[in-house]
This record gives sequence, structure tokens and C-alpha cells, in this order.
Amino acid sequence: MENEMRTEKRHVTRGISTGELYHLISGQYFRVEKVCDISANGVGLKSNACLQQGEKIRMGFKRGRAHIEMIGRVAWCALADEDDGMDLYRMGIIL
Repeated sequence: MENEMRTEKRHVTRGISTGELYHLISGQYFRVEKVCDISANGVGLKSNACLQQGEKIRMGFKRGRAHIEMIGRVAWCALADEDDGMDLYRMGIIL
């Protein structure tokens, strides 16, 4: 992401770390490796999915007995700088 487009303060997440993305068009599930930050209108995360800007997704997260599900659109997606051999992508999701 080259240009900063955030309009609201982001908060680092500690309680929600992993989850899944469901790509509504293809029907594929992808793993959310890390939720980096959240705001009232968006989520920053790392995933094994490389999705295009504008694609519609459903996100699901579990914590204890609680299950959170949100619908959003990909604002941006870029290859993350990782050295563990996994291809991970940083992604901004607009809720």
C-alpha cells in the first residue's frame, strides 16, 4: 500500500488473531494468519489469499464460544515481507 487512505484510527488486535476468508464468487476458503489492526470501517490482516481490489469476501473469526462474521470488500492486497517460506499477503478490508 503506497498511499495512506485510512480515515479512522486503527487499533492493534490482541484477542482475535486467526480466522478465515470466504471468497463469495469462487466459493474458496482462505486462512487468516493474523489480524493486524481494526477500525470501525475496516480490518488489516495477513492471509494466504491474493485477492484483487474490490472483491467481496466474508470473514469469520472465533473466540471461545463467540463467532464473529463480517462481509467486506478488498481495499488493497500486497505480498507481505515474510522469511518463513510461506506466501502471505497483507490486505486491507473495507467493512
